[in-house]
Amino acid sequence: MEQKSLFAKLKMIFPRKERRYFVVLFFLILIGTAFDFLGVSLILPLVNLLVSPAQLEERSWYRLLTRFLPIQDPNTLLLVLVLVILAVYIVKNLYAIYMSVVQGVFLARNRINTSAKLLDCYLRKPYTFHLQHNSAELIRSINSDVGSAYEIVSSIISLITNGLVSLMLVGYLLLVDPWMTAAIVAGLALYSVLYFLIVRRKLKAAGEESREITVRMIKAIVQAVGGVKEVKLMGRERFFVDSYADNGKDFVRIRRRMAILSSVPRHLVEILCIGGILGLVAFKIALRQDLSAVVGSLSAFAVAAIKLMPSANSINSTINGISYRIPALNAVCEIIDDNWGADIGRAALDTRNREGKQEKLRADIQVEQLSFTYPERDEPVLRDVNLTVRAGTSVGIVGVTGAGKTTLVDVILGLLEPQQGRILYGGRDIRENYADWQARIGYIPQNIYLTDDTIRANVALGVYADKIDDEKVWKALDDAQLGDFVRSLKDGLDARIGEMGARISGGQRQRIGIARALYYDPDVLFLDEATAALDTATEKAVMAAVNALSREKTCIIIAHRLSTIENCDEIYEVRDGRVTKQTKQ
Repeated sequence: MEQKSLFAKLKMIFPRKERRYFVVLFFLILIGTAFDFLGVSLILPLVNLLVSPAQLEERSWYRLLTRFLPIQDPNTLLLVLVLVILAVYIVKNLYAIYMSVVQGVFLARNRINTSAKLLDCYLRKPYTFHLQHNSAELIRSINSDVGSAYEIVSSIISLITNGLVSLMLVGYLLLVDPWMTAAIVAGLALYSVLYFLIVRRKLKAAGEESREITVRMIKAIVQAVGGVKEVKLMGRERFFVDSYADNGKDFVRIRRRMAILSSVPRHLVEILCIGGILGLVAFKIALRQDLSAVVGSLSAFAVAAIKLMPSANSINSTINGISYRIPALNAVCEIIDDNWGADIGRAALDTRNREGKQEKLRADIQVEQLSFTYPERDEPVLRDVNLTVRAGTSVGIVGVTGAGKTTLVDVILGLLEPQQGRILYGGRDIRENYADWQARIGYIPQNIYLTDDTIRANVALGVYADKIDDEKVWKALDDAQLGDFVRSLKDGLDARIGEMGARISGGQRQRIGIARALYYDPDVLFLDEATAALDTATEKAVMAAVNALSREKTCIIIAHRLSTIENCDEIYEVRDGRVTKQTKQ
């Protein structure tokens, strides 16, 4: 991704409508700043009334106030001023609560939208992208990186708020005591700039390291939970716990460094502000000046400085936090900025949602001069492959492990794009209208992905609940020879099967996979070693269901065992990147 400014990157993650909302937020922040300023500025009149009521006539604010209010008695004026200050602080804090809610909802809504956008971007990536990236990286980006990106947004809003408050307070303090204000502000500015220049690179490096550690922690969880059966059988629980905990120690180390870099500014700012005020007092004492004459201004200055310190601290902490989280924002923007391909996934979904409107097509599949090489590999997996799968026939593909059988099917499916050659269906390149091709195929892998949901939801995977056609679900289950089993269950289609189908047998899991592939009544059915993990009896039962379908659909079946494809019309062998037709015995 080309170098972009921070605000250009933030613009990428916000839709146009939400960007306008920033203008509204800015005006709301201005109102809150005005309340803060009003609350501080009323302290000086109150202190003057308390300390030197006899000198009120000399105060410009008193003359202005008595001109508009029919109040001459200082005690009455004092009471009114106390009530006004109380009312201002009540309204100010109620408004602050309202602002917190508005800001929190705004950030949470957009954070979810951006995470969804990132997930959408990942799902639209080519299949080769997912082959090259660990799922922990994707989870980290969707959850952790997006969260960090919105911490930057929150920090910028905080920076604007505290910056406006600080400007107003500095302006007010310049009126109270310009020399001391100028000295303290100059000291704070010099300190902040020097500190930021020193720690900026350290913070960015810490942010990069934190992202890498987060991936390792997520990976430990995913691996442990994903293989929990084997982990428990082998007694390897401690290994994965230690893996997570060891990476967690590195995470704590990074957080400790961040805590130190973030806490140092707060204490130094406090020393500068309080030291400045006390230094002024000491200076006046050394000159033997009458302190009673400056008690009012010192009180107002102290109150303003107490308000200014948190703002100055927050500004420094915010800048540090932004530097720490910039690597996460860069990663999010890099994914969003990568506009790969067309809207393939959504287009296919739209095609399939046109219930029954797509015409059936029984046509040949032709593979012409096909060559494919995986990224970062020199040797091609497939070389000059030519074959034709006639409509309504079943074709078996065999070969040793690693020969390229699955790669061949993935290319025909359209998951992988060949460097040379093309795949035709009905004489038309599948890439010309990939969504139409997707809508015509069904795929059954060796390891069926099942969600911890109902049988209905697993058969119609990815279809919104109110859009699922139960009649089509039952037909698919019957075609997969699983209908009788589901009818025997107490909850029928609503029966839950557990995570990865833990509550049903291996054969039943495969049949749900077949039913899922049949839900849209595809023209072409692919089986990628779909029975390899089954025992012989179960495999025969599953293949009986598949063979019954092969009379009305084109079937392409990958298998290790020749017995699996003995009923196929044609058999091809993949060896050394070549595909040759075998003579049936």
